[in-house]
This record gives sequence, C-alpha cells and structure tokens, in this order.
Amino acid sequence: MDKELATKPCQANLKTLYKNRAFANFLHWFAVRSLRAYSKFCFCLISYAIELNPSREIFRKNLNDLGLTDIWIYAKKRTFRFYTIPEGCRQLSENVVFFNTNKAITLYKPKTINPNFTVTDDYACNAYLPNTYLAEIKDAQVFAGTDLIIAKRLILYDGIDKEKVNQYAVRSPLISAVSAEKITVNIPKKIKYVETGIHLTADHSANYFHWLVECLPRLSLVSNLSADIPLLVDDFLPIQFYDILDMLNSERREIIRMKRKNSYIINKLYYPSRSSIVHDNYNVPIYNKDVIYSADGINFIRNSILAAINSKVEPTRKIFISRKNSDYRQLLNSVEVENFLVPRGFEIIFPENLSFFSQVKIFTQAKIIIGQSGAGMTNFIFAPKTVKILMMLSDAPGSNLQLFNALAKVVDINLEYLIGKTASVLKKYNLHSDFHVDINLLKAYLDKESL
Repeated sequence: MDKELATKPCQANLKTLYKNRAFANFLHWFAVRSLRAYSKFCFCLISYAIELNPSREIFRKNLNDLGLTDIWIYAKKRTFRFYTIPEGCRQLSENVVFFNTNKAITLYKPKTINPNFTVTDDYACNAYLPNTYLAEIKDAQVFAGTDLIIAKRLILYDGIDKEKVNQYAVRSPLISAVSAEKITVNIPKKIKYVETGIHLTADHSANYFHWLVECLPRLSLVSNLSADIPLLVDDFLPIQFYDILDMLNSERREIIRMKRKNSYIINKLYYPSRSSIVHDNYNVPIYNKDVIYSADGINFIRNSILAAINSKVEPTRKIFISRKNSDYRQLLNSVEVENFLVPRGFEIIFPENLSFFSQVKIFTQAKIIIGQSGAGMTNFIFAPKTVKILMMLSDAPGSNLQLFNALAKVVDINLEYLIGKTASVLKKYNLHSDFHVDINLLKAYLDKESL
C-alpha cells in the first residue's frame, strides 16, 4: 500500500513533465513556422518593391538586414573551398590569358576647400592595379548579381582578399559565411543551361557607380572574341544601364539576361576580369588597396560613350546634382544650398529621372558641377577636361576621399571637396551618414572662381 502511494506522485510528475515537453515542442514548432511565414511575407513584399524600383539599394539592404536575400526562398546552402579566379583556373587546368600584371600607379592627395580640415599625407602613395586577364572556364555555374563562379566543386571569386577576410564587407549576395579557406553560399535550385557566354554580371551591378567603373570596363578585354558569343548580364538592372550597354556593344552581341532565382550552367564561359577595384571598407581606409582605378578601363568607357554621343556644345552649364531622392547620405541643408545656387544660374539635376543619353549630354555641357558624393556624380567622367567639380562629403570617420579623387585623376579632371559636418554617425555604415555644409565656404569658393 505504501509503495502504491509512493508511485502515484511520480506518475503524476511524469505526466506533467511530458505535457510540459509537448507544450514546449509545440511552442518551438509554432514559433519556427510563424518566423518562416513572417520571413516569407517580408521577402515577398520587399522583393516586389525591388521589382517595382530596382534602383533603390535601400530595399536590398533591408532585405539583407532581415537575414534574407533575393534568392532566399529558392536556395540551398553549400560550402566550398575558394580561390581567386586565376588560382582556381590553375587548379582546374583552365585557360587564362593575362594582359597587364604588376602595374604600378600613383595616388595623389585630395584637395579640400575647408581651411580647418586636414587631409592626411597617407593619401599620397603608390599602389598596384589588379592583374587583368581573360579566363575560359568549362562547365561553370554562374549567378545573377555576382562575380562568384562555381566550377568542379570550387568557388572562383576575386571579391575576397584571403589575407583580409574580415577587413572588407562581403559583396556577393550568395555568400552566407566566409573563412580563410571556405565560402558558404546559397545556391538557387532552378538550373538553366547556356552553351557559351561572356560573364558581365557583378556584385553591386545595380548601382550606377559600380556598373560604370567596375563592370562595363571589362568589355575592353573581349574585343578579340567572336561576335557570336553572347553577353551574360543581370535581369534586374534599371533601363538606363541597358542603354549604356547598348552604346558599348559595338559587336552587337546577343544579350542574355539572368534572373536571381536561377543558377546558370555555362558550357564554355569567358570571364573578363575587373581592371578597377572598389572595396566596401567600413573600417579604417587602406589608401593603397581600397580604391584602385585603371586609366585604361575608365577611359575606355569615357571615350566610347563620348564618341557615341558626339556632343560638341560649348560647356557653359552650371549644375547641382541632388540626392534628395536617396535614402541615405542626405545633405540636410540642401534647401539652403539650392536657394543659394539657383540665383547664381545653377540647374538642379536629378540623374535618376533622366535617360543615360540625357545625363551624359548635361555633363558634357557642364562648366561647373557641384554635388554630394554619390553614384550620380560618376557622370563627371564624361565632362570636359576644363570642368570644375566641387564634391560635398561628410566628415564621418573612415571616409575615403580617393573614391572620387582618384577617379577624377584618371580622366584628368579638376576636383575639390567641401567637407560637411556629420549630423549623427551611423554605427555600421558611418560613411553613409547625413550631414550639412557651411554655406559660407560654398560662397567663398564660387566667388574665388568667379562663378
């Protein structure tokens, strides 16, 4: 009897324990299912926003902040050893033809109009251009929106420096984890097959700046390839980007647009390398590594577009490039600046609302260009060499003035900076902080230039 009484509380405790475990399992199951449903809902909404307006980079940034990517819903995760593309080609016995190797360049100290802002002497240094090459890779697996390639269970990718894995932000939207030896990627499950093609997709290809200075100059390396070989480009680019490509596609190659939800197996892939490099460095700038432009590559774009535009109008226009439509790096006293500039004959220009042809026409006719650091200012590479450029930038920690200073140098154009005061520093992306400028410095500059 005593034994029977003793066992009843134990049985009751076990029943309670099992109920608690079952309820805990249910809570976990419900939370996971709810999270997945919420994630899919967020993914669908933001993806539709990207489809409606692919030029707004903040949409993709928000998607990444939620732990999602454009291909999240279609992908499977795999881990591979990775190499640079030339190293990987050597491992796989694939053909690589080099054009320029170990080419040194000189970087110069930027100029500012701020009397109390010090530009470090470290800006003036020597650097090396990336080696340029054309690789031929068999049975390559490629993707929209990235330079990353998979071939025979290896990842070939120039976008990560193995010696500085944690120095630069990961650019490829496929990558979920990186070590010094391996990369974990989310691979789209749906596969399309293409016989042959020239790789022209890129990390950040939907950004106008990166499209112009990093991606399109690669076309200069494929002029000897048969015109029957198509170009592989991203499907989600703004219409202006395809207009630029149409001007540069002198061989009239077929264009194959790749979708983010697909993997593409290319029987014979031609990969022209980047001739310029712009790293996403949100830490302390490395002046001889972060921003390296090839004069050959940038001037290939400049000369090709100017020949197609054939503008011979006298440069008399005074233009201000506005970033009011941007979600970040805002000029907080832009109304004050515009009210000051318009009576002096300046036009307020919103490049994102114009066709590429119209943008280039305006810049080729410019006598002076004032604007904030941003993709729209990249068009100054098409301006006359007599143009004067005043670039506005915040004094946020880690800002690298070589981003546009070095670009101006390779096209032999005069550029100066007006450094503004940062309003509040963003923790992760401090370079994109909002700021305001001293209108008196702007007035002194225009008076000095008699403009």
